[in-house]
Amino acid sequence: MKPSKIALSIATLITASSAFAHGYIESPASRAYMCKLGQNIDCGSVQYEPQSVEKSSGFPTGAMPPDGQLASAGISQYSQLDKQSLNAWTKTPMTAGQHEFVWYHTAPHRTTNWRYYITKQNWDPNKPLTRAQFESTPFCTINGNGQVPANRQSMKCNVPERTGYQVIYGVWEIADTSNSFYQAIDVDFGNGGNVTPDETPAAASEWSKTLSGNIAGNNLNAGDKVIARFFDAHGEVVSMRTEMTIGSAEQGDANQWSYELAQKINATQHDVRVGVKDESGSVNPIHGANSVFVKEGSTLKSVAVSYEEQKAEVNETIAVSNLQYSKIEHGNATVTFHVSTHGDVNLEARVMNHHGAEKGYLKQDMNNANRDVTLTLTNVEAGHHMLKYYATNKDGTMFAQDVLNLMLEEDAATGDVGHHDFTFPQNIASYKAGTVVLQPKDGKTYECKPFPYSGYCVQWSQYATQFEPGVGSHWKEAWVVKN
Repeated sequence: MKPSKIALSIATLITASSAFAHGYIESPASRAYMCKLGQNIDCGSVQYEPQSVEKSSGFPTGAMPPDGQLASAGISQYSQLDKQSLNAWTKTPMTAGQHEFVWYHTAPHRTTNWRYYITKQNWDPNKPLTRAQFESTPFCTINGNGQVPANRQSMKCNVPERTGYQVIYGVWEIADTSNSFYQAIDVDFGNGGNVTPDETPAAASEWSKTLSGNIAGNNLNAGDKVIARFFDAHGEVVSMRTEMTIGSAEQGDANQWSYELAQKINATQHDVRVGVKDESGSVNPIHGANSVFVKEGSTLKSVAVSYEEQKAEVNETIAVSNLQYSKIEHGNATVTFHVSTHGDVNLEARVMNHHGAEKGYLKQDMNNANRDVTLTLTNVEAGHHMLKYYATNKDGTMFAQDVLNLMLEEDAATGDVGHHDFTFPQNIASYKAGTVVLQPKDGKTYECKPFPYSGYCVQWSQYATQFEPGVGSHWKEAWVVKN
């Protein structure tokens, strides 16, 4: 079987000077990041962009994100994250005490704080995540001091005592927009520790420890092979490797093969037990994500699932390059990029604003094409936008996709960006990008630079004197000299 042939070439000719804020919790891996890792299944599009779960700030006292949609932040295309049951999601083993939480900021932004909330001990894991399910006070708050954090930001937090399955809700609140990023983390405290369960604990079971990882993964096709691999401190324990070849489309369903592979492991391996532990301490497989339990004293550390997939050959290719975009005139703009394809390719592309609203769309068949493609955008405002595209062949196999960032700007001729006599303090946050002001203190004129997302100079208060053009300590962040 030949490997798939995929060629992607992207050249962005116009780049924004400011970063686009996005981020997710890398450790302990959030529900969305587990989707990207392939350890959660049936996630939808969030598996490609776990960093984009962003909505208006408001948790826990405000209206946003809506109850029942906390994991998705109320974003419709990420609604699969809101599925909630005892065994819907892969869990990370957790204990009370100090732990390191790591946010990966794919594009950092000035930060108010990071906050962490945890579900109440007796929450119902089979009901949607709501504010009532969580403690109203965060167990950890890290102040961002309005500064731009590192791309990978680590912080220490003391996790409170719990038993069993719990959810930790992480909030990254942005300082210079009204939004926050939201991440649900599924964790398992087991039934040990310092908290005594209300009922007879499963801790009495001989299967007392949970390995990192689980038996779960992607949908597979007939002929594919799925392999469970077990690891100790020295590497893989090859003698425990357990394989299963998918015999039908029905067996290839991720929930079905995980159940059957768990059964096979339990039948052939005596040092582990795969499934979900019930109140009596018994471990039995389910149709879904199955945990792996070992006895006290076991040297095993983790389990991983790998595949040998019989993928159909893809001979088609696509190359996207020369991305360009116009300035906004009366709410309209155009985005143009060059597309080269080999073979019969269907291209689907859309431009969305920072909040996910669609502003332009096309779907075209391109057979051995080599030409420019233009999208017309309507009802757009200055700020961050994204071009998302997907390429499929005539058999319906998607073989390429990507997300490209754009920063749209108002045409100076169409906005209220004329010359102004500048007297400080004024609310410079009201100036649109491109506004030219005369600074009487030095007799020079300055042009306002666009601030991320807003299309205005800056978003701080009128008393932020550090942004006074030519005078303030940080004026170069907001202005350029015209003469």
